Amino acid sequence: MAKKSTNKKAFYKKPEFYFILIYAVLTLAFIVQAFTINLIPMKYFMILAVLLLLLLLAMYYLQMGKRVNRFNRALGKVLIVILSLLLAVGNWYIFKTSDAFSKMTGSDTDVSILSVVVMKDSKMKEINDLKDKKLGTISIGDSETQNKALTDIEKDLGSKPVTISYSSYKKYGDDLYNGNVDAILVNEGSRGMFEEEHSDFNKKTRVIKEYRYETKSKALAKGVDVTEDPFNVYITGIDTYGSIATVSRSDVNMIVSINPKTHQILMTGVPRDFYIPQVCQDNQLDKLTHTGIFGVDCTLKSVENFMDIKLNYYARVNFSSLINIVDALGGITVNSPFAFTTNNGYQINVGENNLSGEAALGFVRERYSLADGDRERSRNQMRALTAIINKALSPTIITNYTGIMSAVSGSFQTNMSQSEMTAFVKAQLNDMSGWDIKQIQVSGRGATKWTPANGFNAYVMVPNEACVTNAIKLIKKIDKGETITQADIDHQNELVSKAG
Repeated sequence: MAKKSTNKKAFYKKPEFYFILIYAVLTLAFIVQAFTINLIPMKYFMILAVLLLLLLLAMYYLQMGKRVNRFNRALGKVLIVILSLLLAVGNWYIFKTSDAFSKMTGSDTDVSILSVVVMKDSKMKEINDLKDKKLGTISIGDSETQNKALTDIEKDLGSKPVTISYSSYKKYGDDLYNGNVDAILVNEGSRGMFEEEHSDFNKKTRVIKEYRYETKSKALAKGVDVTEDPFNVYITGIDTYGSIATVSRSDVNMIVSINPKTHQILMTGVPRDFYIPQVCQDNQLDKLTHTGIFGVDCTLKSVENFMDIKLNYYARVNFSSLINIVDALGGITVNSPFAFTTNNGYQINVGENNLSGEAALGFVRERYSLADGDRERSRNQMRALTAIINKALSPTIITNYTGIMSAVSGSFQTNMSQSEMTAFVKAQLNDMSGWDIKQIQVSGRGATKWTPANGFNAYVMVPNEACVTNAIKLIKKIDKGETITQADIDHQNELVSKAG
């Protein structure tokens, strides 16, 4: 007897099966990623997960149910395509967020670059041309890394280079310009040191060889429960482009005190030229900016000792960071009390200014065009950071979310752990309260003093004791969970106006 024929297809041969399979994979991937990144508060995550699973069951029924007519099956396919596209975008957003957090918190290295520098019109083209020539070295700063470079230069030349040691950046540069040495060994982190005495250094010289060294960063975090306890973050902005891990001068110095319970943030600007004892220079007095040459650990420990506060975390940015982040945000709006032209040619007007990344960089770096010099620059840096925070918390972030994540991931480095960062964001999403951001600064009087890192007398800002003491008091009010009032800010501003 012949077998009865059937028109039934195996389920895996039906196109509906593959629609459901792709949709199910995207759904499960979204749920797993959302759970793993741990950004969504659990009460919202559970609701979202249940809704997604119910939608999956509904789509399964529309495609595989026996009593579903052709129209509803076709409608189900359209819905699956739309929902799959939304899930694909959602999965991509979560991946970019996780990747950005990983890059911001995953690096534990500092990078030092030492260059063999010659005059632009020198006949020397490559490192071998240095043989039997005079190489200038510096006896101040990071001698350990310089010695590594000298060892590598000796390997390249096949013999020890002829070296002349200097104890002053002025003499160091002068002798290169005058031809008393043929080349000098420059730590790129201290390249800016030449600006004070040789403003055209970058234009008149060139590099014939670079040596790059990576060192493991020291564990500096003093972790707290960032969803419950107040904490201080030190913002250090280094004066370089390119890699955020590069060791260089700390030109932006800001203490950001955060209380997650009162939802108050206090920004305290510290001038780059503040003349303070430095742990990396045997507690000699020097400009705060010079601590960055020795690494972020020197900056943090020196500020902690000077201000008698605990810095729980740091965040490091550089020139490229600011440009990339501001441009990814679509620009920022800052309110300037003064009109001035930045050192990179942008006109800043009184009132609101819409700034691109390059213009924002000029805004936070300019000091020579400002009547209050470095003090006003410090205020501008806080104005810019406030503008960035406000723009990042606004709905406009949705329009270029992945671009912002890409900009942040390559331009921002912190020793706050990924779990701490996600916990903080998760708490904010759960609470959705606004933040009260206050700004103060410390100040002092200008003077010409010995700067060990330079090796000569230079402009510094001698701290005003009353101004610093009151700023410390306000930072500790945040730490204690107390609220900073406008009267507190006004009093600090009055002390600043009398400081120098």
